[in-house]
Amino acid sequence: MGYIECKNQQGVGSGYTKYRFDLRLNGKRERKLITCRKSAVKSLYREWENQIYSDITGNYSLFEKLDEYLKYSKDFKSEGTYLHEKTVIEDAMKVFFKKDMKINDFRRSHAEDFIQWRKHHVITKYGNVRKKEKLSNATVNRTIAVASCFFNYCIRKEYCIHNPFSMTKLKENNYREVNLSEEQINELLKKSYDIDSMLYNVITIALFTGMRRGEIFSLEWTEVDFDNSVIRLSHLKTKSKKRRFVPISDYLKDVLLSIKNIHYDEKYVIADYTIDILKKQWDKLLVQIDFGTISNGTKLHFHDLRHVFSQTLLNSGVQLEDIQFLLGHQSFETTQKRYAMFARPDLNEKAGRMDNVIRFKAV
Repeated sequence: MGYIECKNQQGVGSGYTKYRFDLRLNGKRERKLITCRKSAVKSLYREWENQIYSDITGNYSLFEKLDEYLKYSKDFKSEGTYLHEKTVIEDAMKVFFKKDMKINDFRRSHAEDFIQWRKHHVITKYGNVRKKEKLSNATVNRTIAVASCFFNYCIRKEYCIHNPFSMTKLKENNYREVNLSEEQINELLKKSYDIDSMLYNVITIALFTGMRRGEIFSLEWTEVDFDNSVIRLSHLKTKSKKRRFVPISDYLKDVLLSIKNIHYDEKYVIADYTIDILKKQWDKLLVQIDFGTISNGTKLHFHDLRHVFSQTLLNSGVQLEDIQFLLGHQSFETTQKRYAMFARPDLNEKAGRMDNVIRFKAV
């Protein structure tokens, strides 16, 4: 469906062409003949198509439906997802788009303009936080995902027909090789403890479980099973939306018990420690260590501790299939793409076995 040039062009004036517009919508076919210049046919077709969409679906206020979607998100999604979507909608979408905008006036060009703007718009809770010059594609993609979910919701509710954010995801380069030595890991723990014992606790949990930051901060004591040495993460808290079991090592158990002895009456393991505090103290920690910048020239991220956990296990001979289970990756391919190509010390020994096979040596 779309527009095509008619075979019969009799009676059409010089410089003009006759076209047939054709659109099938909700089982009904709409058609129209129009004569115009070739340079104008595309825009005229879009106007005709959008008018049909508006006649069928109505034309709702963008902000009104954004508020409605947030109510839906609060009722049916996890608390963390709802808070993230609320931030994107309130501090990005409602900042960029005009309050009187209608859903059916929303074009692909609006989505693309918003994405370009978002690359340089950093959402901060406090005015004194240093802003980045440009956001990563991965961060922008999380905003795109929220906007896309919103329009998919509108399609299900028959507020609109198409999703302008469909197929707009940016290419990511998020495969970071972070491999800290035993000495560096111990230095990280020691210096984090010197800054704040709770910073040390959060880093320890990340290093010994590979859990994501959101999973750590939403972890409740009811999910920590000391008797069986396992953390049972709810499907509402994991990225894969599947329940996950995380083993607790003896070292980590001691750390968790020490936290519980102090914060025994708290619901959450991390108690009143916040992500904002973590960000500030993490920046302070990076200044005090020599490996605050990794091989590709970027700063060490808190999420990199998840990679350190995985890479350390891989270096110790743990199979990729087991690492996939521990990380909670939905597919083995995800684990394989991120870690299979990274160097492992045991491979030098294995590759060196060729020395036992080849006897010839050039003089």
